[in-house]
Amino acid sequence: MKDDLQFLQLFDTYSPLLTATQREITDLYFNYDLSLGEIAEQKGVSRQSVSDCLQKCRKQLEQYEEKLGFVRTVTEMQAQIDRLQKGEEK
Repeated sequence: MKDDLQFLQLFDTYSPLLTATQREITDLYFNYDLSLGEIAEQKGVSRQSVSDCLQKCRKQLEQYEEKLGFVRTVTEMQAQIDRLQKGEEK
């Protein structure tokens, strides 16, 4: 579950860098809660190819984050803002 939340955070940030097909399959799986089989049937591909696409997306998104670090930066900034709002200045 935690991995899925992290994946979705990466997806929200870096999805424009994915192909249209990768974005669509990921959207159907996570946002529309379709199974691999349902997506495969809808797209006219095998269940395995849908699974492979999701795995490839995850790997790509993790590589983007490793190189660019946008999600990490935003998370750190939000933590700092929260501390400041609570009066815990560093």
